[in-house]
Amino acid sequence: MSGEGVGVLLGDQRKGIITMCIPIAVALLVQQLNNIVDSLWVSDLGGDSMAALGVVYPLYCVLIGIGNGLGIGVASAIARNIGMKDKVNADGVAMQGLVLTVIVSVPIGLTLFLTAGITTDLMGAGGMREECLGYAIPIYISSLFIILSGVVSGMLRGEGAAKRSMVIQVVGAVINIVLDPIMIFGMDMGVAGAAWATVISFVISSFMGLYWYLRGSTYISLHRADVRPDITRLREILSVGLPEALELSLMNVFNIALNYYVIFCGGTDAVAIYSTAWRIAYVLMIPGQAVGGAMVSVCSAEYGMRRFDMIRDAFRYSVIVSIASLIALCACMAVLAGPIAGVFTHSPDMQYLEDEMTVLLYFFALFMPVMSLVFTGSSLMQSIQHANGAMLNSLARNILLVALFAAAAYGFGTTTSVWCALAIGEVIGGLMMGIHAVICLRRESIGSDITVSESP
Repeated sequence: MSGEGVGVLLGDQRKGIITMCIPIAVALLVQQLNNIVDSLWVSDLGGDSMAALGVVYPLYCVLIGIGNGLGIGVASAIARNIGMKDKVNADGVAMQGLVLTVIVSVPIGLTLFLTAGITTDLMGAGGMREECLGYAIPIYISSLFIILSGVVSGMLRGEGAAKRSMVIQVVGAVINIVLDPIMIFGMDMGVAGAAWATVISFVISSFMGLYWYLRGSTYISLHRADVRPDITRLREILSVGLPEALELSLMNVFNIALNYYVIFCGGTDAVAIYSTAWRIAYVLMIPGQAVGGAMVSVCSAEYGMRRFDMIRDAFRYSVIVSIASLIALCACMAVLAGPIAGVFTHSPDMQYLEDEMTVLLYFFALFMPVMSLVFTGSSLMQSIQHANGAMLNSLARNILLVALFAAAAYGFGTTTSVWCALAIGEVIGGLMMGIHAVICLRRESIGSDITVSESP
C-alpha cells in the first residue's frame, strides 16, 4: 500500500500542483498526439473520412466528458476524505465510483447504438453517412470502457498517484497509435479501423488501472462490501461529478450546433479543418488542463483541511503558470501556422484549404491564453464544491458561442466571420469563469471564517 501520493496532497500546495501537473501533462500530451495521429492517418482516406471524424467527434467527446467528469467527482471526493483523514470513506467512494460507471454507461451506450442513424443524420452527415456510422458504432458500443478509463484515472489522481494515472493513459494512447495504420490500412477497415483502435486502447488502459487496485498496490483499497450502491457516497461523488460531466458533455453537445454553422458557411471540408484545428489547440492547452487537473486533487485535500489560504495561493499560482505557458506556446503556433496547416491539408483534395486553416490557427493563438481560465476556474470551483457554478458558467459560455456563431453565419456567411465569433466568445468565456471562481472562493472562505469565529 503506497501513501506517497497522500504526502503530495497534504504538503506544500505549489509543489503539489507541479508534482501532480507534470504527469497529467505528459498523459494529456500523448493523448492529444494520439488524436492528431488519428487525423493524419484518416486524412489519407480523403475529405469525407476526415469530415466524418469531425461530425462524430462531439458525441465521442460527450462520452469522454462523462468519464472525465465522473473521474473528477471521484478524485475530488477521495482527496477531500484524505484531507479529513477518513480513509474508510475514501475507499468506499472509490468503489462507488466503479458502480456508478456501470449504472451510467450501459444505458447511454445502448441509447447511442440504437439511435446511431438518427443522431448521425441530425449532426449533418449528409453524403458521409456511411463513413460516420463506421466510426460511430464501435465507439458507442464501447461506452463502458471509455467512461471507465476516465473514472479509474480519477481514482488514481484522487489519492495523488498522478504518475500511475499517466502510465495507463500513455499506454492506451501508444496502443492506439500503433494499431491505427494496421487497422485502417493493413486490415482495410478504413475509418472504422480508427474507431476500433481507439476502443481497444481504452479497454487495455482501464484494466491496467483496475489491476493495481485488485493487487492492493494502491493507497486506496477496494472492498466487496462497498459494491452495494450507497446513496451518501454516490451523492458525494455526484455533487462534483454530475455538474462536471454535464459541463463537459454540454460543451460537446453545443459543438454539434457550432459544427452546423461552420458547415453552413464553408461546407463539410470547413468542419474538417475546424475539428482538426481544435485537436491542435488542445495540445497547446495542455498546461491549462494539466494545472486544472492537479488543482482538483490538491485543492480538494486542502478544502478537507479547511485551509483556504493554501487554496488561494494554489489558484493564483496555477493561473500564472497556465497563462504564461499558453502565451509562449501560442506565439510559437502563430509563427508556424502555415507549415502546421500544410501537414493536415497535404492530400490533393484538401490542399486548397491550407490558407483557410492557417488563418484559423491565428485566431486560436489570440484567444487560447485567456481561455485557459476556463480550466483553472472550473477546477477551483469543483475543489470547493461549487461545481454547479462551473457548469452554469460553461452553459452560459456555450450559449454565447452559439449565438455569436449564428450571428456570424447569417449576418456575414463567411468562415472568417465564424472564426472571429469563436475568438470573441472564448475570451469572454474565459474571463467569466475566472471571475466567477474568485467570487466563489471568497464567499466560501468568508463563510468558513464566520463558522470558526462562532464556534465555542
